[in-house]
Amino acid sequence: MHQLRLVDNDSPPVRWRETDFAEEIPSVALSALAAYYPLARCPDRLAVEQWIASEPGLSGPHCAVFQLAEDGIEMIRQGSEVCSGAAAALARIIEQDILGKEDGARRYEIQTDDLRDATVLPLLQNARLCLAVVI
Repeated sequence: MHQLRLVDNDSPPVRWRETDFAEEIPSVALSALAAYYPLARCPDRLAVEQWIASEPGLSGPHCAVFQLAEDGIEMIRQGSEVCSGAAAALARIIEQDILGKEDGARRYEIQTDDLRDATVLPLLQNARLCLAVVI
């Protein structure tokens, strides 16, 4: 694990590590990351929903879709491999870490019954949606 410390700032160090995309990121998550750039540039929600529906890797059993609601985030689609604990953890992550920030793909480790890798694609600015892939 490498550490990066901000100059002239007493904040705790920022931790980062190198990622071997071929070894560490599952192929389903890589497919989602590859689709993020064009998805984020789709003009509206309908175009995003059509793209997601047409890609098996984005609408499969490892995927969940969340939308902005009046009082936060709500899940509108949950794949069979996304357990309720993972869905709840993702909703908290989106509400606490993603809302109100610049869109950009993010990866998390979430603890449910076991440790899971989650890739979150915020599409809030153009579609008011978040796509999550949980492996």
